[in-house]
Amino acid sequence: MKKWMKLFLLLGACMILVMGCQKSEGEEAEQEEKKAEALEIESEKEDEDDAEESEEPDKKEEAEQPQAPATEAKTVTIYSSNDNADGFVTEEVEASEVTVGWLLGQLVDKGVVSGDVQAISCAETQVDGVKVLDLDLNQAFGNALGSMGTAGEYMTLGSLCNTFLDAYGCEKIQITVEGNTLETGHTEYPGYLNKFE
Repeated sequence: MKKWMKLFLLLGACMILVMGCQKSEGEEAEQEEKKAEALEIESEKEDEDDAEESEEPDKKEEAEQPQAPATEAKTVTIYSSNDNADGFVTEEVEASEVTVGWLLGQLVDKGVVSGDVQAISCAETQVDGVKVLDLDLNQAFGNALGSMGTAGEYMTLGSLCNTFLDAYGCEKIQITVEGNTLETGHTEYPGYLNKFE
């Protein structure tokens, strides 16, 4: 459309020039000034139109592109046993990204689990409209838990459950060992566990 507009203006200018040749020199100078002014005005309008058209696609592209989430530090509560093994101690820790490995590392630092405990998988799902977490750990966790007394087992399992539930914002957690039900010398944990008190 711009090309046709420019062509039309050029043809108009040529016609004015041809007609201007027949008039006196004074009139010719006046007409040339008017043509120059008209061309400047048209050129300014075209520049404004071009600017508006070039801005519109940019705005559309900005609206269509998903905004990258801002990287914010997240505060996570890490649970561990108190010295008497009869209650939990909590510590608020900030992290730029919360991952299963990072959480296990925090629990290792607190002495809750040993360094050879690793996560095989971790998945958030919905069960009966409740947000739950399925955590599968390696055999090292099952072995360590099975070697503890009842108080140590309760505090270790509670610290792990509470830390993961808070970090992922879930209501319940199921912990398995290499895909199998978690079993210790004291009990089995076949289903979902709530937060420990």
